[in-house]
Amino acid sequence: MKVIKYYKYLAATSLLLLSSMFFISCEKNLDVAPSKELEGNFFDSENKIQRSVGSIYAKMADMYGPQANQGGCPITFSILAGDDITFDGTGSAYETWSGLTASDNRISRMWQRLYQMAARANFVLEKIEDPEVNKYYVTNGLKDYNKGEALFLRSWVFYKLWDWYRKAPILDSRVSFDDNTTLPPSEGFAMLDKAIADLETAATLLPTSWDSKNLGRVTKNSAYGLLVKCYVLRACYNGKNATDYGKAITAFGKIAGASLVASFGDNFDYRTENNSESLFEYQATQQTSGQDNAWLDNDFGGVGQMGAYYHMWDGHWGNYTTGIYGPSQKLVNAYEAGDPRKDETLTNNADNLGWSLWWISPTWSKFYGYQMVKYTKGERGNKYDQIWSISSSNNPRLIRLADVKLAVAEAYLQTGQAGQALTQVNDIRSRARNSVSPASAVPADLATVTMTDVMNERLRELAGEDGHRWTDLRRWHAAGFIDLSAWTAADFGFPAKYDPALFKFTVPTNLLYPIPQSELDANTNMAASGNNPGY
Repeated sequence: MKVIKYYKYLAATSLLLLSSMFFISCEKNLDVAPSKELEGNFFDSENKIQRSVGSIYAKMADMYGPQANQGGCPITFSILAGDDITFDGTGSAYETWSGLTASDNRISRMWQRLYQMAARANFVLEKIEDPEVNKYYVTNGLKDYNKGEALFLRSWVFYKLWDWYRKAPILDSRVSFDDNTTLPPSEGFAMLDKAIADLETAATLLPTSWDSKNLGRVTKNSAYGLLVKCYVLRACYNGKNATDYGKAITAFGKIAGASLVASFGDNFDYRTENNSESLFEYQATQQTSGQDNAWLDNDFGGVGQMGAYYHMWDGHWGNYTTGIYGPSQKLVNAYEAGDPRKDETLTNNADNLGWSLWWISPTWSKFYGYQMVKYTKGERGNKYDQIWSISSSNNPRLIRLADVKLAVAEAYLQTGQAGQALTQVNDIRSRARNSVSPASAVPADLATVTMTDVMNERLRELAGEDGHRWTDLRRWHAAGFIDLSAWTAADFGFPAKYDPALFKFTVPTNLLYPIPQSELDANTNMAASGNNPGY
């Protein structure tokens, strides 16, 4: 059962918990018992503690859900920025970089959501150390597990903030009335270093697994998987640092019990969620009533969105804010003929289950006739809310073992262990060709492996998944494996119909997103430091 089953309760309580500091002084001076659950009287059982932990996970609904009244699903800006996905239109600022400013809605909302998630993690980390809360723990080891969860989720936030914005403030403790809330920008690797340090601690605290009622909660393998990604990321920006590569290899060696699923497509099917390959998923779900309100966020007592958004890939009427995304010709051409991953990722003859998924056209003229179907192929796309069919309860996979194996293959290559790198890449290729029966002849095992092989394998394996391609391209540029300053619109996979004047990508400006104007307006320390260069 998904941990998100608690969200209809968590969404109601978490907003009160995180805002209750504003009412505490009143509570102390009134003899009348409060009519709402406030911080002072909320924690009275182990279950309540678990609900507060779940509120950290719950914030992800406002990152991966539709956000239909606020300019579209915020996470989509990072999906479009690479060379695998393109836009059906005359260009998008997230792809062409033309007109991207600090006032951009999705970029500023993602900043806000990430900090809200960090604040919830800080709240939990503080409260579980409070003796008046700690006394309600009755399950052996659960306090450590909860601390590990909060540290992992906060680390994931810091990883994202550093990667996208770089000099974001490090919010690593709960803010109170007495605190200076205008935190300074982080410098250099400070935020990524903090994420790594917290993950190292989390890995010692988290369980190896959860029971069937708590599937989807993070584990030791989640922490080690994210550690591999963080260490490889830092190595790329730190002169291909051998020590960081070595630490990535060490973290990878501590992943226990995880394995690639037999079929590549099972990584994107709601019927095979939280499987042996998955290390971290957003636990998407729906209201029991069948009506998931895509126009509200998740802080309104369970009436808001709790699902995931995939209509950027199709023509559903609810996709009036994001626009239609699809595979670039570069991605279409990246697969060998017969590679089963191509049909599981994109198609020119989509299955809409006999028009029961009426928003999916089997064929169209967009994207050279192709469309992305990774999370929506056939029955995989038949998991939308019953009323509006906007929110899906098919989980986005955020970290899976295949991603981590290809990341550690880089570390092996850069530390002179080509044989180990070859093993990781061939594991991925073997699973790909054996995803169909009878097995395909391609992709065949490689005899040797280069960095170019690893980069191309990540494109084919991870195309269109959140948090990969744009991060990969920029870190490879930083390490000198590629030179984005020399890339043309064609290198980025832009359609030929785009006006060449729209292509405004520049280095170093567009290697980062702008610091949101709302943050500069609210935080004098950030304003004094200025925006990221070029914005």
